[in-house]
Amino acid sequence: MQVTSRFVHRAMRMACLMLTSILIVGCSALPRLGAVPDRLAASAVIPGLEGVRYVVGDANDMQRLTRDVADTWPRERAWLAAQAKPSAKLPTSSLLALSGGGDNGAFGAGVLNGWTATGTRPEFLLVTGISTGALIAPFAFLGPKYDAVLRDLYTRNQRADILSIRKWWAILTEDAVADTTPLRMQLQKHIDQAFLDEIALEYDKGRELWISTTNLDAHQRVIWNMTKLAASKHPRSLALFHDVMLASAAIPGAFPPVMIDVELNGIPYQEMHVDGGTMAQVFVYPPNVKLADLSHSQDGERERQLYVLMNTRMDPNWAQTQRSVLSIAGRAISSMIHTQGVGDLYRIYLTAQRDQVQFNLTHIPEDFLHDHPEEFDNTFMQALYARGYQQAVSGQAWKKQPPGF
Repeated sequence: MQVTSRFVHRAMRMACLMLTSILIVGCSALPRLGAVPDRLAASAVIPGLEGVRYVVGDANDMQRLTRDVADTWPRERAWLAAQAKPSAKLPTSSLLALSGGGDNGAFGAGVLNGWTATGTRPEFLLVTGISTGALIAPFAFLGPKYDAVLRDLYTRNQRADILSIRKWWAILTEDAVADTTPLRMQLQKHIDQAFLDEIALEYDKGRELWISTTNLDAHQRVIWNMTKLAASKHPRSLALFHDVMLASAAIPGAFPPVMIDVELNGIPYQEMHVDGGTMAQVFVYPPNVKLADLSHSQDGERERQLYVLMNTRMDPNWAQTQRSVLSIAGRAISSMIHTQGVGDLYRIYLTAQRDQVQFNLTHIPEDFLHDHPEEFDNTFMQALYARGYQQAVSGQAWKKQPPGF
């Protein structure tokens, strides 16, 4: 996620410039409720919305996620029966995973729009998203009717429509270099209650939309079942939907974290949620969920196609590194993010092989070398969108293995 390293580089520069002031006057944290006590994070709940999220790696939550996945088959069959469609042989299941990448999300928007133009874009039974992928995911989930919105979000917005850079003293008084109020306003504009009601209808069909965030206090990845959230009809569902999307894209230090109010044994706490990309660049479902075994137990064998859309280049990004703290640290962070993304793809590929799911991958091509002067530069995003669109309509976007496998 190249945008992450650029933002982190800027945050580090500000930190170095302000180091003397910090040592002299100190710095105070913004107020918050206490974090959930150690080792109890998976037990905290959002009152009235207890079942809408899963802590990855927690045994109980992974069992609950497995049960919820199994429950999609009865819902899908009931919907097919209501439509007078035969359900003895279930239709092909298509899954879409959208990675992080900041303004590189313009590539994903272009691919989806170009895919629609070919007439071959399927309806996805599962859509997952992290970071910028989380911003794309709800529109991709509801299908081509939102292609124009997705295109405009990534080609017509300027940086000021996404964020505003705070004053230099924000490093002392705030929780991030940038203010993402403009992005929240964009989400509120495009994702209203009617949009949420559309997603709730898809839940009744057995379709799933998942977004991942990172609980920074607990160092745990959280998967949010956004279709279940929409179907809950809870008074807080719309606001929480916005919060989760914003949190998944909240690059630590660059964008403000999102505070989620929870309870444990009746006592209120707050969780600090940030970019899901701090734990994974892309995900589908945890390996704990053995999809092939579940299919057999539900008499739900079918053809499955997984499409992984990486909003990043997968080749090493060469750049001469200067002999300075900022340059070295920035390149190291960029290298770790790149390697993490490759590792995520290998894990997803092997899990797909285990579960007899056909693997398909697309990513920003190595020869895309357009100038990128700043984050969310409109000219850059338009060029990247066009490249993603062209790659989709060419019919040659998808590869069958991760790079170097």
